[in-house]
Amino acid sequence: MKKIALSIITTICVLFAFLCGCSASGYTAFSEVYAFSDDILFSARILGGRAEYAHERMVKTIAEINAQASTTLQSGDLYKFNASSAGNKVQVGEHVYNLFTLGAEYFEKTNGAFNIAAAPLLSLWHIDALSLGGAVTSLPSPQEVADALEYCNPALVTAEEADGKYYLTKLDGRVKLDFGGIAKGYAADRCVDILDSYDDIKSALIDISGNAYFYGNYVAGGRQLDWNVAVVSPRPRKAIERGYVCAAVVGADNSAVTSGDYMRYNEFGEGDGKIYVPHILGVDGVPIGLQWNDFTGAWENADEFVISATVIGESSAVSDILSTAVSALGFEAGGALLKNSGYKGLIFTEKRFTIINGVKLYKPDEYDGFARYTYYEL
Repeated sequence: MKKIALSIITTICVLFAFLCGCSASGYTAFSEVYAFSDDILFSARILGGRAEYAHERMVKTIAEINAQASTTLQSGDLYKFNASSAGNKVQVGEHVYNLFTLGAEYFEKTNGAFNIAAAPLLSLWHIDALSLGGAVTSLPSPQEVADALEYCNPALVTAEEADGKYYLTKLDGRVKLDFGGIAKGYAADRCVDILDSYDDIKSALIDISGNAYFYGNYVAGGRQLDWNVAVVSPRPRKAIERGYVCAAVVGADNSAVTSGDYMRYNEFGEGDGKIYVPHILGVDGVPIGLQWNDFTGAWENADEFVISATVIGESSAVSDILSTAVSALGFEAGGALLKNSGYKGLIFTEKRFTIINGVKLYKPDEYDGFARYTYYEL
């Protein structure tokens, strides 16, 4: 399979272990291909006679999304928009238009906790250092963050659809968009649209580096079963030492997405173990896990913040958004947002965890990952 070279920055930190043997149950398993960047992989397991055709269309669609929405591809629509001046109407593709309108909608619904216009802040917090080992030697001042936050707002962009074409226009030339927090989920939903177009495909598993969609029921031995997913323990951060904190029952036609601080983060300071997550920002523009100490005049790690937020629901894009927003808002405010959304989830800090909207656990007695956390009812 040809490699798809994509470049949208991902904001989602997740690893799922799927508790099913699809290949042994009649599913066609398609090899992983790169999607969105060299560390994001797309794979599919599809049950149905036209599985190969569906998969080919999915690969093509993901490539189309990247071609339009890449922040680094100079021929891409989003790159051209980001480089444009205030007042210039820029024609964009349908995917960019949809990503913008959905992102702008949830900027409002999450009170700014999910922000597609945060690209200048991401640069300020050295998002590029993630690909270079995550070590940084300097951090922005609180004033620099506050100054950038003023124009990191999707309300400073207008969207227009006319005669079958789509346009975005900046009201402030400093605005730049980044769809990294929604692109994988949006792509997974478009894959579901493709599956819906085939009458003979009743079951499938779509996985874009942990943005998972469970299409229909899992079919084994002629029986239709629930899909079950194991959620990775967020501690310790070293992947080789992590197990699974729990396993959840996802059910048919649902997505499962996790955000957290344990897979992609930057280190700062002189070897003292300080970390922060440059791609998950609070409404104040500061990464989760980081706070300013007025007494020392320096950034330091916060006492308690969300280290893992798993969201389960019917839209992968919305699950993507909510997992980021929950992390950005914090344990209680994020939990309240998730509860009100109707989506389900599990939220962890280093001290406690909660279960939102009745996530059913799969064989909870076989997992001891909860042992280090205290249950907290929101």
